[in-house]
Amino acid sequence: MRKIIIISLFSVCLHAQVGINTTSPSRTIDVNGTLRVRTQTDQSSNVSYDNVLISDANGNVDYVKKNHLNQQMVQLFNLTTLPSVNAGGTGTPTPVSISNQSITLTKPAFVVINFSVPVTLASAPSDGRLKILRTHLNVDGTNVVRSTNTYTNNTASGTNITGIFYNTGSYITLLGAGTHSIELLGTCFDFATASSCVQGGAFAGSSFQAYAFYNDY
Repeated sequence: MRKIIIISLFSVCLHAQVGINTTSPSRTIDVNGTLRVRTQTDQSSNVSYDNVLISDANGNVDYVKKNHLNQQMVQLFNLTTLPSVNAGGTGTPTPVSISNQSITLTKPAFVVINFSVPVTLASAPSDGRLKILRTHLNVDGTNVVRSTNTYTNNTASGTNITGIFYNTGSYITLLGAGTHSIELLGTCFDFATASSCVQGGAFAGSSFQAYAFYNDY
């Protein structure tokens, strides 16, 4: 009889649900409290470790495959036409805003920004001075990229440059949740008048775009 009782008790324990700090466990092991593991090892280079533990709002712990944790890409804006602004001036003119975009991130994200801004010269300068055609990328009030074309016109030969230049650039940054400003500004010097150098416009190569990359957990 004693053997039968022991076997029966063992069979019950084998299939029972165990509760810690709870009298009504709902899983094989149900912990009503926090969990601490004192010793852990780094298995980031071990390809056989391909499961990541996750839990729901009720604390039920399961796993997902590591390759299911990917990046979610969200397009924030994509402009192919930019306002035309007069950006020329003598000396060092103040940069003029071309386009200022406000973005809102739902959570921290890596933001990738690309731009291609056309710069048009109305007429060929012939003063022999260095000309600088510059486009600034400004994020939250800080200049982060300065894309520049330069050339020197020659008064002796009369060969001077006109036409369309393109200032291009890209930038990636980690931004927190909330609202941010992403702005393009243009400046051209040394030009006699502001209208001598125009930045922006509806040309085939015009673009200003930004994407957010979220961890899609």
